[in-house]
Amino acid sequence: MKTNFKNKIIIITGSSSGLGLESAKKFASLGNTVILACRNIEYGKKAERIVGENSLFIPLDVSSRESIDRFARKFGHKFSKLDILINNAGVMLHPPKKTEDGTEITFATNYLGYFFLSLKLIPKLICSPNSRIINVSSIASYRTEKINWDYFDPIKKISSLKEKREIYEHTNLFRLMFSIELQERLIKKNIPVKSIACHPGVAKSKLGRHFFLAKLIYALPVMSSTREGVKSIIYSCINSNLSGGEFVGLNTKNQHKGDPIIVAPNPLAEIKTLRQKLWKMTVEKYGIDL
Repeated sequence: MKTNFKNKIIIITGSSSGLGLESAKKFASLGNTVILACRNIEYGKKAERIVGENSLFIPLDVSSRESIDRFARKFGHKFSKLDILINNAGVMLHPPKKTEDGTEITFATNYLGYFFLSLKLIPKLICSPNSRIINVSSIASYRTEKINWDYFDPIKKISSLKEKREIYEHTNLFRLMFSIELQERLIKKNIPVKSIACHPGVAKSKLGRHFFLAKLIYALPVMSSTREGVKSIIYSCINSNLSGGEFVGLNTKNQHKGDPIIVAPNPLAEIKTLRQKLWKMTVEKYGIDL
C-alpha cells in the first residue's frame, strides 16, 4: 500500500464489521479521516473505538432515503469535501422484509440506496481532486445470465431460497452496471469524479448472517480472511492508473482468492442499453438524477 496515501476523507458504509471495518482500520492507520457510516448505533460506536482517533461514526441506513438525506446533511455540516466514498454495505439471503419506504430490503440496501447516496454526495466529491466512488460488488454478479426485471423493486414477497439468492445476484449486478454507467455520465457532464467497481472474492464477513449454514461455509479453505478480502477495495482506492469505469477482481481463475487486477465484468454489464434502462428505471423510482 502507498504510504503517502493520507489526509483523505473517506466514507465507508457497512464499516462496523467485516471488510468495511478492516478497510477503515487500514485507511485510518495511514492518517486518513474515516467516516464509519453504519446502521447499528451500538456497533458503529464500537467500531469507532476500534478504529481510533482518525474515525467518526455517523449513523446511516442505506435502505432508507430519509436516513441517507440525514447522513448527507450531517456530513455536509462537518466536512467541506469528500475524497472517497466506498459503497460497501450489503445484505444476503435476508428474511422477507419491506423498508419504511415500502421497498424490498435487499434491493433497497444493495442497490437503490447507493444510487441515491452516491448522487447526493457528488457535490462534496467535486470539491476534492482525484475523488472516487468505489462500488463493492460480488463475484455473484457473474451468475446472472439474463436480467429478470421483476427483481427491480420487486412487488412480490421474496421468500424462497431461490428468490433470495437471485435477488442478491441481481442487485450486485445492478450495482456493477450503475458503477459503469455512472462513470460514462460523469465524463459527459465533465464531472471530475471516478466511479470504480470491485469485488473481494470469497471473504469472511457477516454478509451471510441470515443463512443458517454460514458458519460452516466460512470455515471452508476456499474462504479468504477479511484482511485478504480488502485487497481489491484498497487497490481501487489508491491505484493512480485507474481512470474510472473499471471492475477490479482477483488474478485467479475462479477469483475466490488472489491479488487485485482489472477483470472483465458480467457481459450484461457491458451492454449500454441495459445500463441505460436500469438508470432510467432508478431515476423514475427515486426522482434524482446526475
